[in-house]
Amino acid sequence: MITLGHKDGSIEKMSGTRVTQIVKGHPTHTVIGGEFAVVSDNYNIAFKTLLGSCVAIMFYDKEKKVKGMNHFLLPATENSNEDMKYGLYSVEAMLNEMYKLGCRKENMAVKISGGADIMSIGLSSKSIGHRNVEFARDFCSAEGFRIISDHTRGTEGRVILLATRFETFIKSVQNSNTTNEVIAEEKALQREISVRQPATAEYVAGTGIFDIDDKAPEQEMDIELF
Repeated sequence: MITLGHKDGSIEKMSGTRVTQIVKGHPTHTVIGGEFAVVSDNYNIAFKTLLGSCVAIMFYDKEKKVKGMNHFLLPATENSNEDMKYGLYSVEAMLNEMYKLGCRKENMAVKISGGADIMSIGLSSKSIGHRNVEFARDFCSAEGFRIISDHTRGTEGRVILLATRFETFIKSVQNSNTTNEVIAEEKALQREISVRQPATAEYVAGTGIFDIDDKAPEQEMDIELF
């Protein structure tokens, strides 16, 4: 059973039998922007996500063998909406679901990835990617979580595959169509922030980005452990 957190703040329990995509030999669920997913290794299900300036925080309880991955677009929001697009609400909601499965903070390790600057837009403040990475690191430090791997920043998007036993693979986005999709969404997000509007429309077409990637034959995925 997979626990999913959706953009609107709702939580869903999904049967593993609904997972049909296979990546590197693993039945794989794709986590899109504004979602999180939690599952036990007993189900042998991997999580995959595509990151531009967004960040994924991945937790693993070595005793319970339960993993979680989120994909957030911004660190926080000034309104009180329960919205998974924002890192603070997303990570707290995901951890709550892991604690319900018996996970304990002292048994958990963390990996973070994402926060790339894949385009140049003149902003006086720090980039979205920089702020997202800062939030992830600061949250883990403040809450006492141990970060064992940090694959962040740079100028290329990333595809992350989180498998059983916290085995994690990463590859840079080199497909031009995929990169253009990411850049288009990044520009929309930057514009919304520059005029101080709530981020309500970013990554709306995020599933299309994954569709492009998923059409590539599995053997062409040039990935490395992280």
